[in-house]
Amino acid sequence: MTRINFERALFLLPLIMAIFLPGDALALQVHSEPEGVYVHQMAHLYYIFALGYFFWDIRRTSFTGRGWRYLQLFCILMTCWNMIAFVGHLAEAYLDPQVLQQTDCYLQIRLLSPFTLNEYLYFITKLDHLIYVPALFFLFLGLRSFYLAAAKTTGEAGQ
Repeated sequence: MTRINFERALFLLPLIMAIFLPGDALALQVHSEPEGVYVHQMAHLYYIFALGYFFWDIRRTSFTGRGWRYLQLFCILMTCWNMIAFVGHLAEAYLDPQVLQQTDCYLQIRLLSPFTLNEYLYFITKLDHLIYVPALFFLFLGLRSFYLAAAKTTGEAGQ
């Protein structure tokens, strides 16, 4: 019994240390201009093509079922999100830094008038969460549908 408690304490030690003795996460890798922007934009294009192929492959193979339809909706919405994000990064690159005003809140920036077409485009593309949150919800619904179908066939539903 003592051995199990010791193993459990040893297993939880890293978690306890992470909570009470946090250090630098070192999770952000900053790239200097312009390489970071180029790589990021290429990643958006790659993701657009990958989702487009995934959508096409689902349609080509004629998978049926609710989960596959949800997965197709996920592909469509995430492709739209990637295009919006791609355009938003371009609009941000051509945005004059003088039109942005930093507020007291860390995550809030104000766009100063008079507004140009590029500034409107920048503002609209910042609302991208209206696309990717439903996309992730459809991904969840699709994966849940696959899980429930697999659990039903193996007789594990309800356990």
